[in-house]
Amino acid sequence: MSLHLKLEIITPEKVVLEDTVDQITLPTAEGEITILPNHIPLIAILKPGEVVAKKGKEEIAMSCSGGFIEVTPDKVLVLADTAELAEELIEEEILKARARAEKILSEKQVDEGKFTEAAAMLERELARLKVVRKRGHSRLGPRIKSE
Repeated sequence: MSLHLKLEIITPEKVVLEDTVDQITLPTAEGEITILPNHIPLIAILKPGEVVAKKGKEEIAMSCSGGFIEVTPDKVLVLADTAELAEELIEEEILKARARAEKILSEKQVDEGKFTEAAAMLERELARLKVVRKRGHSRLGPRIKSE
């Protein structure tokens, strides 16, 4: 009976995180879930939002967009469209991307494909913005230091 989980978070471009953790909290289509060691097997849809892995007293926070989650008793595999560690997020860039998505969505003559793409982009940017603001990171690093 294991007390830890092997965690892999993978995007099409790279392995974002590969570590052993105590637990992981993820946003799914059914709501936020926390996976602990020896969890029942599960496959779920990953929604855009914050993913938080806990390892001892350390928290590893990141923003993920849509994807899939596979859970076995000793491993969590996250296949995400995008995933970024909180400290990599730059609020200024997120705000610009959000504004671009909102502009496309507000256009009167936008085709369905472009509208769908912009809606997904807006959802991803809102998730990234939530993480960067919650975790206190900005272009120059953390705004708030916690002891």
